[in-house]
Amino acid sequence: MSLLQFIMDFKQTFIEQRRSPRENVQFPAWIDIGNGAALRDCTVLDVSKDGARIMVASPAELPKEFYLVLSKHGTRRRGRLAWRSGEEVGVSYLGPLELGKLLTDRHRN
Repeated sequence: MSLLQFIMDFKQTFIEQRRSPRENVQFPAWIDIGNGAALRDCTVLDVSKDGARIMVASPAELPKEFYLVLSKHGTRRRGRLAWRSGEEVGVSYLGPLELGKLLTDRHRN
């Protein structure tokens, strides 16, 4: 078995172990760490019913738990940091989707 075939087989096995399939998306979102600080920009790369993969600058600065704000209307999910790799972060959802109020530029910057 070649190294490439081994990697492909391993990747397929890993993907099949997820509880829910991920859907590739790419849209802007924000991270709210809940301490009154300005929201941080991020990009949602893929989503599932259990979590998401996002891209964010300086992921080492993220706390273990935060809100992922999914729209300018304040729709958000409470999440826990699952893993970090470069500028990508895995988020496991901790609660249901929460509807919020419209975010103003003051809240996003």
